[in-house]
Amino acid sequence: MACFRGNWDEFYGEVLLLDERKMTLTAERGIKKSSKVAAILNQVFSHLDVSEVEFFGLRFCDNKQQTHWLDPSKTLSQHRDLVGPPYIFYFGVKFYVEDPSKLKDETTRYQFYLQVRQDVRQGRLPCPPHLRPRLSALMLQAERGDQSEAEPSDSEENQEAQRLFLSLCSSLQMFGVSLFAAYGENQTEYFLGPTPVGVVIYKNKVLVGKYFWQRINKLHFKKETFELRIVGKNGSETSFYFQTSHRSDCKRLWRCCVEHHVFFRSEGGAEQAHVKPSAPWENSGPQSFHQTPKKKKKVEDDLRGGAEVWTETDQSGGGGGGLYLSPPVPVTW
Repeated sequence: MACFRGNWDEFYGEVLLLDERKMTLTAERGIKKSSKVAAILNQVFSHLDVSEVEFFGLRFCDNKQQTHWLDPSKTLSQHRDLVGPPYIFYFGVKFYVEDPSKLKDETTRYQFYLQVRQDVRQGRLPCPPHLRPRLSALMLQAERGDQSEAEPSDSEENQEAQRLFLSLCSSLQMFGVSLFAAYGENQTEYFLGPTPVGVVIYKNKVLVGKYFWQRINKLHFKKETFELRIVGKNGSETSFYFQTSHRSDCKRLWRCCVEHHVFFRSEGGAEQAHVKPSAPWENSGPQSFHQTPKKKKKVEDDLRGGAEVWTETDQSGGGGGGLYLSPPVPVTW
């Protein structure tokens, strides 16, 4: 838990942008420990001229080097695990679309390009060996002639290279996947987490389950137990249970899945992921970032339900066994 030191009105922080620049946050710029996260996001979006704000967010690392997304509706001081001063935040894509090359807005597409480029360079998005030279060439082409990476290139050639890079990367199996370690029946280790289209489950680096958002009707946790309930094509329901090492890990997994579920189920977002979907956060321009009352209640209800709604019937399920096994797909890690 972070300990806020010094005068309450004193503040110093930095936002690390996807183009590797830094944006300084100080009390002189209107940011205090009591400020809402949305106020910081407004400054970042204004600085980057981003209008489709719903795809992006800010993360921070706690003392255990675990990353957390900041909640725009809360103040900085309400994030108990926040470490500082100085406070370091990371701007990035929170909700990946299925194919970002089809995004219409150039600025949004450019930020996605920077995020995916970072994912590739840092190894978060594994690439098969035969594709690496092609991606490297596209990155060079996309940045050729740029005087500064601070601004998206106006060159049609550069933009086409960015689109092709995004199209190739979005075809990779681990694109936009956030994985969490968990255990099923007989302490079998799994990795599961949300994607633009649903929740995926891996065992021994092989994809063994993929469940679309439209068929997921319950996401809950209690202590270290995470429940994923699926509606089958015949209307029958099946629950899968997983155990995590700590309650905090279970809550992070659950919260991440709930936020993605709300985002991609809104306005058919899962079916039209290449088109701007509606999200829990709405805006009316680069400098206006707020949560609409209707969606705020939806998110709060979903988040609240995971910790409170849990019946004896729900607990009667087994461990993580009984998964529907899709054809094994090898994964390059």
